Amino acid sequence: MCASKIKPFKETGEHSYHRRAFSHDYFAPFIYHIIIKKAKKCESFGSVEGDARIAPGSPGCIRIVESVLGKIIAKSILHLSYEYPILKLYQFCVMPDHIHLLIQVLYRSDKHLDFYVESLKTRIAAKYSEKKGEVVNNEVVFEPGYCDKPLYDNRSLDGLFRYIRENPHRLGIRLQFPQFFRTVRNFKIGNNNYQAYGNLFLLRNPDKEAVRISRKFTPEEKLKKRGKWLSDVSKGTVLVSPFISREEKEIRTEADSLGGKIILIVPEAFGERYKPAKHDFDLCCEGRIVIISLGLPPKSDLTREVCLKMNELAQLISSL
Repeated sequence: MCASKIKPFKETGEHSYHRRAFSHDYFAPFIYHIIIKKAKKCESFGSVEGDARIAPGSPGCIRIVESVLGKIIAKSILHLSYEYPILKLYQFCVMPDHIHLLIQVLYRSDKHLDFYVESLKTRIAAKYSEKKGEVVNNEVVFEPGYCDKPLYDNRSLDGLFRYIRENPHRLGIRLQFPQFFRTVRNFKIGNNNYQAYGNLFLLRNPDKEAVRISRKFTPEEKLKKRGKWLSDVSKGTVLVSPFISREEKEIRTEADSLGGKIILIVPEAFGERYKPAKHDFDLCCEGRIVIISLGLPPKSDLTREVCLKMNELAQLISSL
């Protein structure tokens, strides 16, 4: 992908392996988290082994056993900094259908970041060609382009290390406990259809409470309700809410820290490859959340009418 064809960074909630930071200076020294996706018809880069119930880093935990191609990819990545001393490799992970790279461009380059990514792809394809005894082009191994996430001030380097390191574990969780990652497109609640993602069994829990802070509540009423919700959630009650206001968000944060279970109401529809943000994804791994969507178009305005619909749905779910 050449610099002139960089795609704008998409914030639609839909996971993409081709997102780019539209206004970023790709010649400048910077740290990047890069994701390169396998071509659909290419062989897998590796397979999953281990038990997802075992903590990452412990004996018997989930790990990726690299295929022949996966080993070629790993060796090529390790050689990248020797080929281009301007690059510093912090970490990488070869997954069955994509690879993660955490690299730093050490000083201003006369070449766009695209050059180094495409060079890596070319090297891998060449080595794979030698192994197979036939010519294999980049497009046979990888999808065109890549996704890059520059490390801006609002992102943590330690967080990126942990995210990449734990990628195999999250995949193992999804494979071993698929019921925590189910997406249902026409999920009927009452007389209407919704979208649902996560541990649907939470909806069967008979002990559910809708969380809503009204402007009419006095400070004493707010404090009393907050205390009851947090006390109940620590005992196994499932809290149901869109968690719109600041006070509702604070209650959710405390409930999460107590190990609570959540039914989250959101306005926007799920994309085809929807995956929740990291915090909610981690709760999915633990079976502690189900997300219910009204199915509205992306970037819909959060109007009073929409908020009322979400709170009404939360109240209905809590009564089921």
